[in-house]
Amino acid sequence: MIKTGHLGKRELLALSVIASIADVSLFYPQQLVLQGSSAGWMIPLFSMLITLGVWALAGPVFAREKKEDLITLCEKTLGRFAARTMCVVIAVYMMLDMVTLSRTFTEAVVTTVLPRSPISFVAVPFFLTVAYCAWKGLEGLSRLALVFWSWLAVGLGALLVLNLNWMRPDKIFPILGFGVTPLLTGSGLFLSVFVNLLVLTLFGSRLRKQEELRTMGFLSIIAIGMTYLLVTLVFVIVFSPEAAMRSPFPLYQLGRLIYIGRFIQRLEAAFVFIWVVMAVLKMATTLLISTYLFATVFRMPVFRPLVASTALIVFALSFYTRSFVETIAFNNKYIVTWSWAVVVGIPLLVATAVRFKRRKEEREHEEAQRSADAS
Repeated sequence: MIKTGHLGKRELLALSVIASIADVSLFYPQQLVLQGSSAGWMIPLFSMLITLGVWALAGPVFAREKKEDLITLCEKTLGRFAARTMCVVIAVYMMLDMVTLSRTFTEAVVTTVLPRSPISFVAVPFFLTVAYCAWKGLEGLSRLALVFWSWLAVGLGALLVLNLNWMRPDKIFPILGFGVTPLLTGSGLFLSVFVNLLVLTLFGSRLRKQEELRTMGFLSIIAIGMTYLLVTLVFVIVFSPEAAMRSPFPLYQLGRLIYIGRFIQRLEAAFVFIWVVMAVLKMATTLLISTYLFATVFRMPVFRPLVASTALIVFALSFYTRSFVETIAFNNKYIVTWSWAVVVGIPLLVATAVRFKRRKEEREHEEAQRSADAS
């Protein structure tokens, strides 16, 4: 196990939540509306319920196994080859997620905030900041997340409340949007945002009280689901479903609409700070996870030598797609479609394997005990 430092409960909780809700400032609310129309806000609710069910099965396993994480449990139950394969799959997925996040973030900044600047003017300092945060390690990154935790919560809450005068509740009708089938399909695809499951199962063994991991999982899932639900709901009742489908940057657009008298209006610049902080923390977390897993596969004692090279690869791949629209299409076709298998499927598979192995060992122990008593 690569040494990454000890973690506190609040630090890991803050990091897991922020890493999962960063996409709310980009195009995910728009994709929810495209999937469910006026009922797009229901999709995070259904996804949250599914993820809560998965964590109810997997969470107790990871909380009970002291000083064991997703990698070590997979190696003990499914073998070393399966554990290394799992590490590579998760690491590659994280890199692809970074590719789409970095490209959409830089395109969004250039489109809205710095329209006269070249995209490299935004991308280069962004990647340097992300690489530095990841290089500082899990302990430093989690403490940074805890520092901004309350500010981000207050900022997002203020952004939604200050648009109260533009809200029209009748815009959520028809209540089921495009129908039940798109909602159920979207709830399965939307599981990709619950990256907190991977963060908790990979680094939960660093907690001083690992038994708290189960409660942290439930709290983080509820916080993530409710954040996407509220942002998408406000997005719909402020813009209407038809207009929301054409607006890829919900938080920025909501910030532009704020108008409270002559002296409080158009506060989007204040919310750009929230936008940037969430993107940096999400990118740094995924970069840390990918380099940590690659270092585990190659049996390296530390992960830091891989940070710069991995960041450079992601930087190069982020410009492979020719436009923002093509990047969104790539994200929807590959990452959103298959990410549930990585984000939710792998922790559930490993937890199930651990349960089966424990039951098998208990049966063998009982049979041995009966044989000893009979003799």
